[in-house]
Order: sequence, then structure tokens, then C-alpha cells
Amino acid sequence: MSRKYLLPSISSLAAFEAVARLQGFARAADELNTSQPAISRHIRNLEIRYGAALFDREASPIRLTSKGRQFHAEIVQGLDLLQGAVRTLVRPEKTVTLVCSHSVSHLLLMPRHRHLRQTLGPEVDLRLLTAEYNLTQSAVDTGADIVFEYAASPPEAEHVVVCTEEVKPVGTAEVISKAKRALEGDGAPPPLLELSKDNFGWMNWPGWQQAHPAYADWPVGEEFDSYVYLLEAAAAGEGLALGWRGFTDGYVERGRLEEMTVDWYSRNTRIYARLTRFGRFNPAARQCLALLGALRG
Repeated sequence: MSRKYLLPSISSLAAFEAVARLQGFARAADELNTSQPAISRHIRNLEIRYGAALFDREASPIRLTSKGRQFHAEIVQGLDLLQGAVRTLVRPEKTVTLVCSHSVSHLLLMPRHRHLRQTLGPEVDLRLLTAEYNLTQSAVDTGADIVFEYAASPPEAEHVVVCTEEVKPVGTAEVISKAKRALEGDGAPPPLLELSKDNFGWMNWPGWQQAHPAYADWPVGEEFDSYVYLLEAAAAGEGLALGWRGFTDGYVERGRLEEMTVDWYSRNTRIYARLTRFGRFNPAARQCLALLGALRG
């Protein structure tokens, strides 16, 4: 079966879409890096070819006619489909998908993302898929190659250690000073910032207080459902946070947070990156896993 498409040029359709969206020929010309007369010719050719007025030029700014509005809605859908087809065509054949929590993505992976992409090379498409920690396994089932997990013992699958649990209190200079004075019996302690949800392996303040009785009676001031939000609150001076080494490095290096002058405390929990059943058969995923191990904080 043969098909013959009686369609206007993509340039004409792109010009029409830009004029409709930007409500102006000059603005469309600027966006498309062409001249206003060229845009006008594209629109006029469409109107003559199909015998329908697309714009009400008497209005200020110009606006679509009823037929123009219907045409624009359908053209946008068609151009989006074409753009998706082109992206699929040029997408690298090698893809590595990482699944992790938002905290791991934002605090551990994003500072290293550029290095990972550059080392893997342009032929590898590196994707990050974030999910609530208790939902990461469901995300893995969509075909992800590497998943990040908190555990006290190594997973059975091929893996690397990304981060070892080492924690200590962190806060702004003012909050740290207040905490030090409180430990010496001089004044009230700063409020503690805590996670409000199950932490699935993260140490929380009760764990720290059990090992450090001097903090035992310090009250929790506010709870957060995201460790990223918790650290942002700490950097804003709202209280004392429990900082995980590797996660808080950027905040400390930029001077937004300071560490209490105490030893790091660990229960030997680690964050592992492991291959999924899909990643085992993906050479690019194995390469990425090795890079994650080399980048260990």
C-alpha cells in the first residue's frame, strides 16, 4: 500500500506554531532566527493553500481564529510526536539507568554526574530515576540497571560501596556555638532537625543520643520528610542536623554548614550500588558501577 502525504513544510508549521504561541510575527522571527517577512510568507502560504484564515490580524496582539485554534492544537501534538521520533532516532544505543532516592541523587550523584557522563562517553545515555526509598524496587522493575541501597551487609548481586555511614552533628556557626555551650552546661541546646518518616537505614537522633548521652535530653524542633530539605533548614540556621559524611561535604566545603568537633560515629551501615537483573547484561552498566566505586566518598 502506497502513502502520499499532502503536507506543508515543517518550516511553515514551525512558523505558524511560533506565531500562535508568541502572539507576534516579530517575536516568532526572533525565536526561529529568521526575518519577519519570511514568517509572514509562511503563514500567508498556509492560509492560501488551505483557504482558511488562521489569525485575526485586526486584534492587538494578533490572535488565532476558531479554525486557527483547532489547527494549532493539532499541530502542537504532531510536532511533539515528530520531535519525540527524532530524539529516539538520535538517542545513544547504550543506556544506563540508575535508581535511587532523591537524597542520594541530589547529594551524592549530582556532584559527580558530569564526571560520570564524561567518562562513560557520548555514546552512553546516563539516566537518573528517583523514587521514595521504599519504592525503588518497583522502579527497578521498569528496567533500571543499577540501584542504590542502604544495608549493614553487602548485597548478593555485583556491587560497590558508594558511602559508609559516618555521622556527626552539623549546623551553622551560630548553631554549632550554641550546641557547644549547651554541652558545657551554658544555656539551652539548639533544636534538633529530624526526619519524620522511616529512614530505612539512616541513623536518626535517637541512635546518636543512645551512643552520646550528653545529647539525650535535647528536644526535636522540626521534622522533615526529605533529608535534602532537612539540610537546607540546617543551612538556614533553623537547628542542628545529623550530618552523614559524603552527603554534607558540599555544604561544609561551601561554608554553609560546620561540623561539631567530635569523632565521626558509625554503625557500619553502607550505601551500596548494585547491578539489577537487567544491569548484569549491560556492559555500560558494569562500567558505570566501577566508576561509582572509584568515586566513593
